[in-house]
Parts: sequence; structure tokens; C-alpha cells
Amino acid sequence: MSYKFSNQMKEIISFSRDEAERLGNDYIGTEHLLLGLLREGDNTALRILKCFKVDIVEMQKEIELAVKSDKSHRNSMPLNVSAEQIIHGAVAEAKTLKSKRVEPEHLILSILNNSSTAPTILDHIRHN
Repeated sequence: MSYKFSNQMKEIISFSRDEAERLGNDYIGTEHLLLGLLREGDNTALRILKCFKVDIVEMQKEIELAVKSDKSHRNSMPLNVSAEQIIHGAVAEAKTLKSKRVEPEHLILSILNNSSTAPTILDHIRHN
């Protein structure tokens, strides 16, 4: 089965690039993927986080503070190794769940399973 990214996933990846640029980073990392997911605003992954009473605004602020840089960015903005692994993990999650498209919920599952960002998200879940 061939896996394609849903329109929401394409938009999230585009938002991730915008977030990296806005924060002065010259790469797209897991944190930017998560910020892109939050910015997209209407997806299953975000609804799940809200069900766990995650303070989305506070989590966004923490991520931004952690990665903000004063550096200017360059024209090409590659995914770093961690973000590449997250994207591959999202494809694997879609495959495991027998989905025809990679959706935002596959992205959040991959982030939670494969990333140093997961403790930040889980801390927000545990504190609520």
C-alpha cells in the first residue's frame, strides 16, 4: 500500500517550516512539527490533547522558548534527523493502523513514541 500525506499533514509540514523560520532556526525539528500541528488547529491529534486537558498555549510557549534563536535562517530548511524519524514513524503508524493516508493523529503518535518532546506533552497531561 502506498502512503500519501493528507492535506492536513501537508499543511502541518508547511506550518512547521513557517514556525522554524519564525523562530530563527535553520532546520525543521520535532518541535516545529508539533508547533505546526498545534497551529493547524483542527485535527484529531489536537482534540485528543485537549481531551487530556493539555494547556496547548502553555505547551506552545515552552516549545518556542526552548528552540527560539537569534540566527537568521537560510533558504533551504531541511528536516533534522529527529524530524525525519518522526515523519517515518508517522508513516509506520498509518501502516499499522491500516490507514490509506498519513494523518495528524499518526504524527502525534509518532512524536509520543519516538521523541524527546514526548515528556513535555506527557507532563502537561499528567498535571491536569
